[in-house]
Amino acid sequence: MNKYSVPVIISLTLLIGSSCGLIQPPAPQPLLSATDIAPVATAMSELPPTWTPIPTIPPTPTLPPSPTPLPTQDPENYQINLVLTPIAMDFPVDSVDRTGWKILEGKTASISIPPTYEVLDFAGVFMELIFGFMEVFAEGFTEMALDLGEELGVTPEADLETPDLGEMPEIDFMIAMEEISLSAIILASVDILPSTSAEDLINQALTNSDVEFFPLERQSYADGPFPMERVILDVMDEDQGPGKQIIYVILGEDIGWNVVFTTPAENFEQNLPLFESVIHSFRTTE
Repeated sequence: MNKYSVPVIISLTLLIGSSCGLIQPPAPQPLLSATDIAPVATAMSELPPTWTPIPTIPPTPTLPPSPTPLPTQDPENYQINLVLTPIAMDFPVDSVDRTGWKILEGKTASISIPPTYEVLDFAGVFMELIFGFMEVFAEGFTEMALDLGEELGVTPEADLETPDLGEMPEIDFMIAMEEISLSAIILASVDILPSTSAEDLINQALTNSDVEFFPLERQSYADGPFPMERVILDVMDEDQGPGKQIIYVILGEDIGWNVVFTTPAENFEQNLPLFESVIHSFRTTE
């Protein structure tokens, strides 16, 4: 019998055991619990534990600011300085050809107007009415004095003279109207004092206004032919609807003038150069 060494016996034993299925399978891996798995970092896991998602709110549209309400005005004494201060501007350039225009001439001043405007001389009509009234009054007073003198046996020393229309104050109030566009041009003279300012004339014009208005711009012209200002208004007429109005106030030595332009709002931009050309044509009769 052969003797085998120990290593050979061990090798045979392993070989026999392997062929007979006696070798044991490897031990099963231990089951891992949830606490044994390393957490995977995510954006949510990096936030603080107390963080709560906030729903996204769509932005609220920004509304335009409400216009600043106009200060309360005394309807009997309007004050433009509470609303607008004058902005110094260069006198507008005259870009209109006035060929074919007609002259609107009053007793104190004149302007040129387009031929499509028809003229109404309210001052002339007013003065004629005053003259007629005073003439009738004078004649009636003289007859009454003569009758009274006969009854009393007294002869009147002198008859009351009928006033001459030429002695009446010289005033201008003329309106030129364009029927198609519903636009108008007004020339009016105003008595002034040495202390009267352009602002005083604006206040007087706005106090006497019979339409609802909203002042937009106020401009002064140091380089014009006369000291003058203008104010631009939004107006609302009960019959004609929304419109625009420009009031020029002009200072002379002892008399002032208001030159007013009014037109429907949709015609303002196209008529503005025309109105400015009318102002360039302004002349005094002194």
